[in-house]
Amino acid sequence: MKAFQLLLVRHMTTRPTVISNRNLPKPYKLEKGKKYAWCTCGQSQKQPMCDGSHRGSGFAPIKFVAEESKTALLCCCKNTNNGPLCDMTHVKVLMDNTVGRFRSSKTLEAGDAPLVSARLPAYQSLTEGKTYLWCACGASKTQPFCDGSHSSGSIKPVSFTAEKTKSRWLCMCKQTKTAPFCDATHLDVEVQTATEGKPLSTS
Repeated sequence: MKAFQLLLVRHMTTRPTVISNRNLPKPYKLEKGKKYAWCTCGQSQKQPMCDGSHRGSGFAPIKFVAEESKTALLCCCKNTNNGPLCDMTHVKVLMDNTVGRFRSSKTLEAGDAPLVSARLPAYQSLTEGKTYLWCACGASKTQPFCDGSHSSGSIKPVSFTAEKTKSRWLCMCKQTKTAPFCDATHLDVEVQTATEGKPLSTS
């Protein structure tokens, strides 16, 4: 009999944050009949459980009730196919992160590559009808928005008007294919191992 009864099935449209020092699974003491909420976004500071950091990100924790008191090995890399339990996927995650530090498939010429301003997106409050200029070059000091730093370069900011008042995740790594919004490209190994403030190809 399974140790848990899952109460919520996750339907993810984005990818979780993988933090290298949290990739390893964690033995966790569970109490029979107690409800738990396992973090799926990777942002929680109370790993492996949820602390509410996912709000507005498109993620939802997996809620479950322990059917028996025991210590279970819970996933912390957030890539398991058997959440909240570890299925050893973290071994591949750790290997990919290590190999990624010694490879780069991008060969952009100087001046054509934006700077990686940050390796995580910015959760920004937007006002309906207001037009914004999203920084695409990565050099702005008012991230994620433009401050004119691109003036001497070939990369121009992206202008967009908010369709409604709400908070959205805006790209900070400047590698997104859906500018100005985050498309989770920042989770690629090349970006996660990049140096902030430098182009991806020379990080």
